[in-house]
Amino acid sequence: MLLLRLLAGDISNRNNLPPYIFPFMYSFPVYSERRKEPTMSIAFLDSLLNRVTARTMPERLSHRRARRMRMSTTMATLFLVSALLLCASVATYSFRAALLAGSAGAAACTRYTVEPGDTLTNIAWRYHTTIWTLARANGIGNVNLIFVNQRLCIPSRGHRAASAGITANGTVRWYAYDALDWSDRVQVRNLLYQVAAIHHLPARLLLAIAWQESGWTQHVIAWDGGIGVMQLMPYTAMGINAGIGQQLDPYTLWDNLNLGATYLQWLWQSFHGNLTQVISAYNEGGWAVQHRGIFNWPYVNSVLALMDTLS
Repeated sequence: MLLLRLLAGDISNRNNLPPYIFPFMYSFPVYSERRKEPTMSIAFLDSLLNRVTARTMPERLSHRRARRMRMSTTMATLFLVSALLLCASVATYSFRAALLAGSAGAAACTRYTVEPGDTLTNIAWRYHTTIWTLARANGIGNVNLIFVNQRLCIPSRGHRAASAGITANGTVRWYAYDALDWSDRVQVRNLLYQVAAIHHLPARLLLAIAWQESGWTQHVIAWDGGIGVMQLMPYTAMGINAGIGQQLDPYTLWDNLNLGATYLQWLWQSFHGNLTQVISAYNEGGWAVQHRGIFNWPYVNSVLALMDTLS
């Protein structure tokens, strides 16, 4: 009530107020200022946080941009290095192949230029050789990688690679998969007719034995070491070579057929054309048939049946 009277002007002289009034009068504004302190503190902290956030956001963005730039630079550098390495390997490969092909000699090679769509397998098939022979003659490390306009040396029949199926001293290698020719049945069938005529053998006999042995497949080696279409053992091939004075390679298709036909011709002469004995001896051995008789009748009967069906 006293405060209302003071504000209304009922008390005109402040000196007339009792002393106990002043504490109440001055306590009001003091109390009001204290109420403002927390509000001001909160406002000050908000302003400070806003300033810090405003400063750190550009810094975060700049860090992200720098990181992206570093990653982009790293990827570009790796791509450039990979491209340079690929170009260097291709250049080295081509230079090495050119040197090796040139060293083979013009007389020992038939030159071939790789065309679009060519593969080493197709080229080897076309020239009646193997991909491994072409790879060795041309220094090709990856048989699946040749280039358009690349000049290849196709070794002639007289040129024998160091890792062929037969060595220089006439030894036939065992399990020489890298020396095997590839073939298909149509090619083998046609060649068998030619070989049978050369060696004066019944064509159906040669066709049937070749089918029984390998299914007319040259690129196969049996678990016991039999090689190619006629499934010749290395020691058998060396014995035939010694008998005819040549060094035919059983790992090549043409030589394999001729070695097998030569052996069959010897058996035909030894057993005077006795068909069952000739067939048995090709599988069991001539000595075994002469001394023990025929013990492989399933083999003999199968070949005889094939002679009636194959043509």
